[in-house]
Amino acid sequence: MAALAESKSRKSAKTRSSRKHAAPDGAIRVWEDDPGSGIELALDAPPDLSAAPLAYDFLDAAPEPSGDTGSFAFRFWTAAAALRRGADFWAPRVPGGAWQLGPVLPVIMDDGEDLNAFYDRQALHFFHGKGADGGPVFSGASPDIVLHEMGHAILDALKPQLFDVASQEAAAFHESFGDMSAILGALQIPSLRTAILADTGGHLARNSRLSRLAEQLGAALRAERPGSVDADCLRNAANSFSYLDPSTVPSRAPAAQLSSEAHSFSRVFTGAFLEALAAMLTAHAAKPAKPTADELGEVSQQMRDILVEGIVNAPVVSNFMSQVAAGMVLASARVDKNYPAVLREAFTRRSILSLQTSMLTASKPVAALATAAAEALGDLPLGKLALPAAHYGLDEPLTVSTASHPRRTLATAARTDLTPAEPSSAVSAATQFVDDLFAQGRVETAGSDRGARGIAARSPRLRTHRVVREDGALTLKRILFDCGCGCGCH
Repeated sequence: MAALAESKSRKSAKTRSSRKHAAPDGAIRVWEDDPGSGIELALDAPPDLSAAPLAYDFLDAAPEPSGDTGSFAFRFWTAAAALRRGADFWAPRVPGGAWQLGPVLPVIMDDGEDLNAFYDRQALHFFHGKGADGGPVFSGASPDIVLHEMGHAILDALKPQLFDVASQEAAAFHESFGDMSAILGALQIPSLRTAILADTGGHLARNSRLSRLAEQLGAALRAERPGSVDADCLRNAANSFSYLDPSTVPSRAPAAQLSSEAHSFSRVFTGAFLEALAAMLTAHAAKPAKPTADELGEVSQQMRDILVEGIVNAPVVSNFMSQVAAGMVLASARVDKNYPAVLREAFTRRSILSLQTSMLTASKPVAALATAAAEALGDLPLGKLALPAAHYGLDEPLTVSTASHPRRTLATAARTDLTPAEPSSAVSAATQFVDDLFAQGRVETAGSDRGARGIAARSPRLRTHRVVREDGALTLKRILFDCGCGCGCH
């Protein structure tokens, strides 16, 4: 089902004609965050669908707004409002104000039947499926999911090397960024900021509808595959997961456990992010015990700037999360003198940064060196590796892009005994990543001129990668990032 939907959706992004959208007049109502919360938001006017920078082209004609929450019109304007809000939030930090594919990103509101959504460098694709109550669930109706998929497109514009790199941490960070995008995008709504502060008593890191992402889709997936997602949503940023070397955890596991599958492993960084955001709010607030909605809005924008700088300055290496975290600590010093300490604490508590790395980020010479050394990373290509691929059902080596940027400064995670974790080599990281992809049936091999064999050929899962012939060699290329099921047990 998913594979057919993928084939149809990718074709539709190319063949459907672009439509002009006449914005209706007057106020509209949309979902504030996820339909699972049941809370609506009133907007004085509909969003401008063609506004730049970071414009969109919805491949469905814009309907007249409707107050019927089950209607296509309500879903359409919910998605449009969330996407415009998200693009306006990130646009000041996206170079050139353009998506990776250009100035306009197509959006397909219902591309077939699947409990999923994805970004594929051609469009944002949303689907429908059977909900927990037997009724339909539309992934495009959830601002959480819409902003997550848009987050993949934003990160692709910021750091395009992450799209194809054979690295579990890079893939997991992409998923984490999608969830962070959903959280930060939600915080641009004043009424939601007020509600979250009231619900959490000002302690932002507590479980709330801000931390719970995609409750409705999560319930639908649990009904179909119990244990496949978190107990109260698709993924919850208020979690207790700490970093472990991806090679030491299972490639698949129930949602209650950590696995190396990208959606599951992403929760480590997202959890640290939420704790850091909460600590930043406390440090920023005039009254730490009673932060205001305006102060939360200010901190969300500061976090955006810190996060983007950390990403842009991070070399693409096997322990990418540690690189981003260290870069964020360094960047935060230019925003608020109190922020480096709270960020170090959040990332060290989760073992994303070792204690030694955390202490190094406090050194001014190291900070200056790291920032200067990272300036040219955007143009630095990744190395290629030919994997012996007989056990993948292929008859010749498979070329992959590796997490092989030079390390300009030392940034490491921590082992369970708190000592620094030696990063995996680019070769071993790539091998494990590709092994897991094939074992989970995530690779399409039919277009490689070789017959598909083994697990990948039998799996019904949506393919995220494809084997293609490039410059005469079989090469692994990513097709898409999907919103996914964290356990990897489709």
